[in-house]
Amino acid sequence: MWTASLGLRAMGPARYALGDAIGAAIYASSPGSRRRCAENHRRLDPSLDARAARRRALASFRNYARTSVDFVWQYGVPVHAMHRHFRAYGLEHAHAALDEHGGGVFALAHFGSWDVAAGCGLASGLRVTAVMAPVGPDTVTRIAAWARRRQDMEVLVSSNAARGLIRAVRRGRFAAILSDIPDRGETVIVNFCGGPVAFSTAAAWLARVAKVPVMPVDCWRHRGLYRLVVHPPVAVEPGESDAAVTQHVATGLEAAIRRHPEWWYPFGEIYQR
Repeated sequence: MWTASLGLRAMGPARYALGDAIGAAIYASSPGSRRRCAENHRRLDPSLDARAARRRALASFRNYARTSVDFVWQYGVPVHAMHRHFRAYGLEHAHAALDEHGGGVFALAHFGSWDVAAGCGLASGLRVTAVMAPVGPDTVTRIAAWARRRQDMEVLVSSNAARGLIRAVRRGRFAAILSDIPDRGETVIVNFCGGPVAFSTAAAWLARVAKVPVMPVDCWRHRGLYRLVVHPPVAVEPGESDAAVTQHVATGLEAAIRRHPEWWYPFGEIYQR
């Protein structure tokens, strides 16, 4: 990982040519995924014709590959050097959560780079705990978990994460949860990106149980730099259901996807009907 990271750092922005090639190859060899991705982009933006939807789907594949390359690239970037590669907005919301509640919950979608978001957060003084599901063969999953832990990210396995997340936010950490496309756990149907989509209620549940705020977070690349955006907290009112809070979270996450849809990764069956 260290050697690969050094090699990608030496390449500079040219590393994205490698990412584009990988993304284009996966796009070409995955007819089902590329068809679903194009259909989902048309659901998000009905003004797209079939050709434009295919172009946007290809951009999603390429950007996902770029963020995968940057997962390795980031491994060898020292924390103090990360500030050269990103700009952060809304950090005051996270710091207020620490001061007033002792921790918080970050809710993210399959948009941009959640791994780079964690690195940017660490460089900004925010410690992150994440839940990780398998990302392929067991060896690949172990390497990914090891690399994330090396970057001071606390990684919990998805099968036994609830208590660990509560302990984390009570120790001054932020629980980072990918809310859309959940692979397990309690879900609700929310209105998201043009249709009904299943969202995990984990962020809302954790915020209510641990009495901490939940904040939508985006991280994507723009004009040569990553942009980490921490949005204002979603209020969890007394007696408000997890479904209602989750809808507020989904609405907050959708805004960035609509502005930059090429950084969205709708490769599977996203909509419920």
